[in-house]
Amino acid sequence: MFVFVCARCDAELTVPLSQISLPAHARQRYGNGAQLPVLMESGTFAVDPDPWGRPWRMWDELDPGEAEARGIYAPVHALSDSAPDAIVIAPGDIRGTRLIPEKRGGACCGLDGADGPNLACVACGLPVATRIDDCSLWQAVRLSSDAVHRLLVDGVDAAPLSWAELTEKGESTPPFEPIATWEGDLGRATTGRGVRNGRRQPAGRSLTCWRPPKVSR
Repeated sequence: MFVFVCARCDAELTVPLSQISLPAHARQRYGNGAQLPVLMESGTFAVDPDPWGRPWRMWDELDPGEAEARGIYAPVHALSDSAPDAIVIAPGDIRGTRLIPEKRGGACCGLDGADGPNLACVACGLPVATRIDDCSLWQAVRLSSDAVHRLLVDGVDAAPLSWAELTEKGESTPPFEPIATWEGDLGRATTGRGVRNGRRQPAGRSLTCWRPPKVSR
């Protein structure tokens, strides 16, 4: 397990965390005014390899092939030019930070991160993370990869727990989300991610589409 600390003063900014994969719906918006839950399970973190948020670069400012290298093949208004590899955690796992009021963004019901990092290290004032809890967005805190670094927790094994250890702890995650139709928020988000990735198949390779099995009544 790891804790993340401020790159300037080494103050601890998180509880001990274990790394997992970034959820497929991490960047998805859903609905209008919908209050979405927390993206990450408490005690976990994921790394988002793509840049996110400010500063932005306009489409006509990009170098030839730059957008395609990031998996974007149609013109968009702008692309993020921030540091990649942000660390995504649950809001309840952040420590030692304070809100930066002037960085509240164009919020509707909460913070959307539009103005860049809105959490600063209490100890030294360095902007270190972005809190997101606005409507239609998954609630999360994104630690800036250029403002923090991670440390191995002393006396704690960094390797994931074995199946036997997980069973003994009695903690589990349901094998599926309790959503009965593809109209659910997670269903739409995950399907959209799959369609986008399918369009990125190399030329000459066939695309196989998965279909849900028929259920006998």
